[in-house]
Order: sequence, then C-alpha cells, then structure tokens
Amino acid sequence: MYNRTRNDQSYSFKLIYRGSHDGISNESFRKKCNGRVKSLVLIKVKDTNKVFGGYSSIGFCSLGNNFITDGSNRRFYNSLDNFIFSFENSEDTQYMKISRVVNKSQAILVSDYNGFNFGWGSLSMDDVRLHANNNSNNYENNLKTDTVYTIEEIESFNISYQ
Repeated sequence: MYNRTRNDQSYSFKLIYRGSHDGISNESFRKKCNGRVKSLVLIKVKDTNKVFGGYSSIGFCSLGNNFITDGSNRRFYNSLDNFIFSFENSEDTQYMKISRVVNKSQAILVSDYNGFNFGWGSLSMDDVRLHANNNSNNYENNLKTDTVYTIEEIESFNISYQ
C-alpha cells in the first residue's frame, strides 16, 4: 500500500490487480476489480515509452442501479469526475495528456467484451489489447489514436481518503 498526502487530506493506494501476477485478461481484471470504487488503472504498453491510465470514482465494473442500458448486455454508468490520461515514460510531464469525461452519462461502459471501458472506447481493455480511440467522444479528445496497443503490464489500485 502506498500513502500520499495532499494539502490536509491523506490518501492511500491499495494494489488490487497486477497483470503479471493475476493474468492479463478481461476475466481476471473483472474478477479482481468488480465492485470496487475510487479506482485507478495504470497500463504500460509494449514497444513504446507510453503509459496510459484512468481514474474512476465509481470503479470499472460497477454494481448497483445507477446505469442506463442500450437494450443489449451493455450498461453505461454515470460519473462526474472520471478522467483518462497518457504520458511518455519519462520524468518530463510536458508529454502528459489528460482527458476528462464530457458525456457524464456514459463515463463507464460495462460489457462482457472488456476488462474496463472508459466511455465506450475512449480507453478500454480487450484482454491484452488496449484501445484509446475516443470515437464516441465521451471524454475530451486529447487521447485519440488509431493504434491498438499490446499491454505489457497493468495495475489497478483502490484509492481511499483519510
């Protein structure tokens, strides 16, 4: 567990999933992360210096009835403060990109086809593949790419505030 302090507020990160230990698959991600709220995911992709990630105050595989459905097995969850990001694997933050949720009613999509899915493909895990295409425009358009990345390592943390 990692502890950090910001202003008067202290918060901690509890590792709940690591791909190299738990297996990089939709099933293993959902098994470890289902129902967890205030979660952060970090993804290192192969053959690049890029790291992607996302924060969800409602989790990635949320439970409960705060969702809308499109008539299929997909459920969209509402959140006001989710965001996704990417940066080059260096100490220089000038290459960091942050995209905040703009379509709050489709902040998280839960389906059988993804480990996690921010805004219907804005940032999504499909077993060992990572998509960051934002074709749905549910998040700001700072991360749009046509590249499908291969996940080298992925970690998810629960964040608690004290």
